[in-house]
Amino acid sequence: MNKTKDNGLKFLEFISTKEEDTYNYQQVAGSFAVIKCEEKYLFCYNIWRKQWELPAGRREGDETPKDCAIRELYEETGQIVSNLEFRGLLKTENTMNGEIKFNPVYFTTTEKLQPFKENEETSEIMLWDLKEEIGYIDSVDIRILDFI
Repeated sequence: MNKTKDNGLKFLEFISTKEEDTYNYQQVAGSFAVIKCEEKYLFCYNIWRKQWELPAGRREGDETPKDCAIRELYEETGQIVSNLEFRGLLKTENTMNGEIKFNPVYFTTTEKLQPFKENEETSEIMLWDLKEEIGYIDSVDIRILDFI
């Protein structure tokens, strides 16, 4: 049976909004990249958290949310895409301090995956059908797929 980990974040809602309206929400945090290939979703195994996750991470410098999603996708999985489509904002709460944050979520489909190289954060990638037994999965990440 697949199990979820919450890593100190609680899913609150998924907000359907326009990309240009994301800055009306505070605090806009790092971005997610959801990739569908062969009717499955791309997940990566986070070495530090010991769980499967969607590619995501913090913005760097003046990086746009979309540029962040593109960079994190490449850094964590080796996938190069340019046609990510904005799908909405993930709203979460930090269960330790109550801080609310909003993460832009981007989506695309691809015919096939590009080669993966293990890195300091990710040991492997896989296409997941949402049913197969894979072990621990981030509880917030799995909720995102309900809205894609």
